[in-house]
Amino acid sequence: MAIPRLSRSITTALLAATLSCTLVPGVCAQAPAGKQDTGTIQPLDTALDDPLTFIEQQITKREASGAAAQLEVIIAQIETLHHRYHPELIRPLTLLGDAQVVQNQHDKAVDTYARARHIARVSHGLFSREQLAIVYKEADLFDLLGDMNSAAQREEYAYEVAIRAYDSTDLSVVPALTRLADFYLKTYNPISARSLLIRAMHIHQENATDTTPQAVPILRRIAQTHRQTRFPPFYVKHADDNRLEGPTPDLTTNDLDTQYILVNSFPEGERALQKVVEIQRVYFPERPSAELDAILELADWHLLFGRYQAAHTLYNHVFVSMAENSQRPEEYFQKPRLLYFPRPENPKSPPLKKRSDLSEGWVSLEFQVTPNGQVRGLKTVESEPAKLMDYRVRRSIRVARYRPRYLDGQAVEAGEQIFTYRFPYYPLREDEVVDAGEQATDLHEAQDETASVQE
Repeated sequence: MAIPRLSRSITTALLAATLSCTLVPGVCAQAPAGKQDTGTIQPLDTALDDPLTFIEQQITKREASGAAAQLEVIIAQIETLHHRYHPELIRPLTLLGDAQVVQNQHDKAVDTYARARHIARVSHGLFSREQLAIVYKEADLFDLLGDMNSAAQREEYAYEVAIRAYDSTDLSVVPALTRLADFYLKTYNPISARSLLIRAMHIHQENATDTTPQAVPILRRIAQTHRQTRFPPFYVKHADDNRLEGPTPDLTTNDLDTQYILVNSFPEGERALQKVVEIQRVYFPERPSAELDAILELADWHLLFGRYQAAHTLYNHVFVSMAENSQRPEEYFQKPRLLYFPRPENPKSPPLKKRSDLSEGWVSLEFQVTPNGQVRGLKTVESEPAKLMDYRVRRSIRVARYRPRYLDGQAVEAGEQIFTYRFPYYPLREDEVVDAGEQATDLHEAQDETASVQE
């Protein structure tokens, strides 16, 4: 059967791959015990327009070793028929990288993706759009490996490729803008993320799509940048100071810029979320839940910034509307919902020679949540190891914010809330515990006692 979408060289290579696995013992590697991968190659579905699609399906099903064996034969065959930089190598190399990721062969995948990207650049140009998918796979892999510098380089390069490949007002640029913005949000760089998202909204405005559902994800991300600016993901001293009444004398230019950002986080984020509410109302009138979810986001926003009256008005509206539409509002309001908790710093690790294996510790706290979503009556229920993280977790939970409990449309206090925070730590070796452990405990006991007095 003729296969129109593939060149004769790839078709020949696919047939060679199939025959090699049939005739040559051991060419198809067996999967490790306990894995889903059978290590065998299934017959190619010749009904497919693109036989490589079958291999891609194998990888998706995590039958990666059999797929990798086929791809290696295909790649070798193309190299024999042509050369090592032939563009027909791009897709099989990319799929081979995918198979290696599934098999946790990450070092091999890094090299394979790099080769596929290099061939794409040689074949189509330095900033060709053909390499975009490969570059994003590289970024995801480096992210998985914890190499955030390399991940950032790939994400930013992909963005550069995209803006060169498309017109500045083309909606095709928007996914590249939002992807890089998401990376910046993930790595806690909200200012850079916001500039990209604002550019994305300008593109939507140029295409008259800024008031359509297409704009909703951008608007929500813009609000998220303002939220992250004001409520950092990690504990920062004075994080509870959520208002600045005006410019403070004797501030440097940078300080003034920071203050401006903090002051303007609320209205800018509010406007973005209000637009989301309007879009959901206009485009999905038959789905009132979409609008109510958006209003709930807006209510949470008001609560976080201490606008309690506005927050309660919106919460009440959502509660009543859900009840009228048989949506069971108690599922949303029966218990307080955590909106913000800055992660405390993990314990300082002992020197390498003195540490034992990595362990998991925890701190369990009990408290009440006020009708305004604040934590009160805080006490430690249990901690392991005792006193190691008590102070830091208590300090973070004090500035936490909750969506309050609602009963019959009214915000009420919720008592006996249990919060357990788990963290990794390296214990001292048994022969080091007595001296160093006692010092650490004494320090944290003193800190925690001070904190208890301040409460």
